[in-house]
Amino acid sequence: MIEVAKKNLVIVESPAKANTIKKILGRNYEVTASYGHIRDLPKTKMGIDIENDFTPSYSTIKGKGEITKNLRALAKKSDKIYLAADPDREGEAIAWHIAHILKLDPKEKNRIEFNEITKNAIREAVKNPRTIDQDRVDAQQARRLLDRIVGYSISPYLWQLISSNTSAGRVQSVSLKLICDLEDEIKAFIPQKYWEVSGNFSDNIDLNLYKSGDDRGIKMWDEEKMEELKRSLEILPTFEVTSTEITKKTKKPPLPLKTSTLQQLASSYLGFSASKTMRVAQSLYEGLKIDGTQKGLITYMRTDSTRISEEAQGQAKEFILDKYGEKYIGKEKKKKTDDKKKIQDAHEAVRPTYIDLEPDNIEEYLNSDQFRLYKLIWERFIISQLAPMEYDQFTLISKYDKYQFRGIVNRVTFDGYYKVFKEEDEIKTADFPVIKEGDKLKLEKLNIKADETKPPKRFTESSLVRKLEADGIGRPSTYASIIETLKKREYVEFMGKSFVPTKLGYDVEKILNKYFPRILGVEFTSSMEDALDSIEEGEVKWTSVLEEFYTDFKKALDNFDKEVEKITNRRIESDVPCPVDGCTGKMLLKTGRFGKYLECEHFETCSGRIPLKTVEIDEQELEDGHIFINETVQKRERIKRGIPTDIVIKGVRYNLKKGRFGEYLESENYETDNKRLPLSSAVIGVLRDGSIEIDVEMIALKEKLLEMNEYFEEKDTDMKTEDGSMMTLKKGRYGEYLESENFAVDGIRIPLPASIKKMVKEGQLEEKDGVIIIKYLLDEIKAVEDKLIAEAGVCEKCGSKFEIKASRRGKFLACSNYPTCKNTRKILKDKETGELSVAPPAKKKAPAKKTATKKKAAAKKEEK
Repeated sequence: MIEVAKKNLVIVESPAKANTIKKILGRNYEVTASYGHIRDLPKTKMGIDIENDFTPSYSTIKGKGEITKNLRALAKKSDKIYLAADPDREGEAIAWHIAHILKLDPKEKNRIEFNEITKNAIREAVKNPRTIDQDRVDAQQARRLLDRIVGYSISPYLWQLISSNTSAGRVQSVSLKLICDLEDEIKAFIPQKYWEVSGNFSDNIDLNLYKSGDDRGIKMWDEEKMEELKRSLEILPTFEVTSTEITKKTKKPPLPLKTSTLQQLASSYLGFSASKTMRVAQSLYEGLKIDGTQKGLITYMRTDSTRISEEAQGQAKEFILDKYGEKYIGKEKKKKTDDKKKIQDAHEAVRPTYIDLEPDNIEEYLNSDQFRLYKLIWERFIISQLAPMEYDQFTLISKYDKYQFRGIVNRVTFDGYYKVFKEEDEIKTADFPVIKEGDKLKLEKLNIKADETKPPKRFTESSLVRKLEADGIGRPSTYASIIETLKKREYVEFMGKSFVPTKLGYDVEKILNKYFPRILGVEFTSSMEDALDSIEEGEVKWTSVLEEFYTDFKKALDNFDKEVEKITNRRIESDVPCPVDGCTGKMLLKTGRFGKYLECEHFETCSGRIPLKTVEIDEQELEDGHIFINETVQKRERIKRGIPTDIVIKGVRYNLKKGRFGEYLESENYETDNKRLPLSSAVIGVLRDGSIEIDVEMIALKEKLLEMNEYFEEKDTDMKTEDGSMMTLKKGRYGEYLESENFAVDGIRIPLPASIKKMVKEGQLEEKDGVIIIKYLLDEIKAVEDKLIAEAGVCEKCGSKFEIKASRRGKFLACSNYPTCKNTRKILKDKETGELSVAPPAKKKAPAKKTATKKKAAAKKEEK
């Protein structure tokens, strides 16, 4: 009987990752997926024996029974088992749980770790297995148990006080507090007036105020001093140049990406949420089929590190040398040491695994999101390895009386990384003036611009991630889940791209901050992250950290329990009459599944009930047992039905209403004309912050909209449909567009290009007898587009026609056979004439031959 040789078993988290590794390791290895965690704490109870040294009670996750059974069966048939979960705490914990259900020896070296899914990295990892790092597992276990204790202890009380849709989380609650505190700061903000002073001098030199007596800077905050300056300089005196200096400066390229900066850039440049960024990055890391071969395209995406391996640095040097020349190769950056160590800094930065796989050359193998994110990662890595930009900076200071004006001009001496990438804060360059100390400059024009300070900007996903990282709250792997929880629980809503706390979010934050101020403290949360790092480093026992935390937490929890009992047993009456005709019962405050509501005291026989989801209730009134909210409730009900505004278009008045996505305007004849007008996030903001007084009888809205350049009136245009119907210029959620006056029948709408939308906003479109002249502009644009399509011919990949598409980066040609064919062509613009043309088809570059590089390196050694 022939004995079948046993295979080696490799267990990873996902099928995609398994597929890529299987292709690398070959037929002697069975690679399978656990589909993430297979054991966890139970959902229906705490699952932690706090009295018995915080012993957790793990059980197989529902739905993972068959996977567990399959893993056991494969393990029995295997010669060697490798646990290849991700190289972080979460991955270590997954490996530990799998080892437990397979009953593997804890002393056995079966854990393999790699930062990228490439042939070299995987094979090297298999050669060097290690035992499971119990300290790392304990750090993850401590985080999991801490979060479970906080969530499962506090949340049931929040259900009683607010609604069953609420929850408390150790890190999410601190993030919510940051958003609420910032919103309070914005509401309390008082603008401060200031004046910016600059001057136009002889020889076309423009300078800014530098010093005014003892005051320094372009801005003046004292009106009396500003008036004094005005009187002194309105005679346009001659200044003397007191200082000229040229200094040499460099500007270093941005660092390679880590998780937080990846999420920030993807949010700013691509419009991705943090969760989407991580989801797409995961697919790039786990591997995709490129030209018939499965390849992992980026390194592991959950990292605090900007470190680059020597091998990757070498690849980057070769690429830069070949493409830009030796002088553009950046010098190796020495890594800064930090006393406050971050465990995940042991990883590498997020970078491409194959530098020769340039984004444009593999676009056809990626979907749109994967391509855009891969391009961002690939380009940032190359940029980070380029040489710094070098420039000279010329500084000129001129003086008259006690006033000094200064100007700074830069001249690039070596473009360095600017050859490829210029940041948003790109330095301004110009020719240096021929001037020296003692020369005279005549002030030809004094410029004084009055302005006011602005409130701080609300958090976007990008800036919130930056803040969490700066304050040491959470870790890279947690940022996306924190933000998703805040959105899912409806603790925040979006105004444009910015977070605004909802009433529900405020209610939760208020209660937690009142009864658990330490847990919501930034310093405490940050110190807890340091404690978890210390556990992983083996410096402290995980149960000691939990015990120290729980001692103070239990005292606060017991106090909270007593307060909740008092609140829930209290009778709280309102001044709102029962809405049921004939009932005189008092409406009492209650808390249910969907939050606070009013219910008639005769609820057994009366159906009177009013939800209070958006109604603010005074805390002192709650304490006193009688709340006065009738005016607010009636105003809210009136808004639901619609409040008349002073906006009248073509004789029809528009009412302010509130829907699922916020406030909007609706025609009083909506049932017959079906007309609604959206309001921008800026207008919705001023409606909510009290800048516009809301009177239930009439809202004066037009003047404010005009002031904000947001007022828009539908108008007829000279465009017509094929059957002769007039096209009307309208405005929707995404800007201006044209709609047939007979839209209900023909369904015709035409989007407007950005250039015409801009003309609409700036009032540049010609109007005759109440009709907007727009047809000739659209005809001109169509003629240009038709010419480009004709010039492009048919798609070189599938033979279909091209069509014009638009993206954030502008217009381009796309194959009409999309998504079967994803071919695109760029539209080029001549810098001098402005004429548009079609770029030639992209040539597929052959991958760089590594053997040639090795030969070149060997040749250099021989020369030496």
